[in-house]
Amino acid sequence: HNIPVLHDLGSGCLLDTTQFGLAHEPTPQESVRAGVGLSFFSGDKLLGGPQAGIIAGKRELIDIVSRHPLARAMRIDKLSMAGLAATLMHYIQGDATAAIPIWQMIAAPADALQSRARHWANALGEPASVTESRSTIGGGSLPGETLPSWVTAINCRATDGGAEEIAKRMRQANAPVIGRIESERILLDPRTVLPSEDDALLQTAITALNPQGQPE
Repeated sequence: HNIPVLHDLGSGCLLDTTQFGLAHEPTPQESVRAGVGLSFFSGDKLLGGPQAGIIAGKRELIDIVSRHPLARAMRIDKLSMAGLAATLMHYIQGDATAAIPIWQMIAAPADALQSRARHWANALGEPASVTESRSTIGGGSLPGETLPSWVTAINCRATDGGAEEIAKRMRQANAPVIGRIESERILLDPRTVLPSEDDALLQTAITALNPQGQPE
């Protein structure tokens, strides 16, 4: 009927999420191939770039949008544009799962996560152990979807102030660490932390367990 169709995709997922054991997330490529007029999606979230909004679709409709007086006020700055271009190049080159943090985390193999969780537990000592868990992908990106993971569980039952106090100290550290609390345990998930950040995380956790900054 020659009526333009506008498709709000949300997260801007450019990869097939089913290959990682997740539910299918509609992609901009599918939307454009289906013939919609304009597709709208984020430059951050699952795309993994700077915070931005992207409009893709038919040239004649893009031209109408670009001529609107608000277009100039709403466009991203050059620094964000450079970051977005650099991020998109990883998709073009086929190395997004190795170079973009969100996809590094989603694609991380279980054995690597278990090894890192064990390393963290060994460094933290007696209050810590390794247990199986699940990683939540995120509210706006694949809501309700989780992936199997291994976590370091810090038992805070015998600590002064309990889990809430230890978690507070970790959040307020120079290198803040945010864990989740379950049954007076603080769970630290290596899927949500880049390997290069391990040392900083351990230092924060050790200091939080012993405010003098020295392991007990």
